Amino acid sequence: MTKNFLVFLFGLFLLMAFSFLFAYVAIYSENLPAGIISIVGFLACLLISIMIGIWSRDEGGALYVYYFVIAGVSAVVFIWYLSRAGTLLKVW
Repeated sequence: MTKNFLVFLFGLFLLMAFSFLFAYVAIYSENLPAGIISIVGFLACLLISIMIGIWSRDEGGALYVYYFVIAGVSAVVFIWYLSRAGTLLKVW
């Protein structure tokens, strides 16, 4: 287990935090570019955390649990953002 997994964990946490901030700005100030950036950020955070979590688990590391937690949290926040944006756009 190298330090890279811990660095990726911190980076994913920052990516999720900035994606949440962009989602908040997109919802409350109706800024479309911020909304697109937040969607890309959430999807990147979700996919990267799942991939690195699987690699870490196969390697025998103990940090894979935290990667799957970040994937779950980012998925929940992403679904919240999509439902909130869909309500504001009157999609449903």
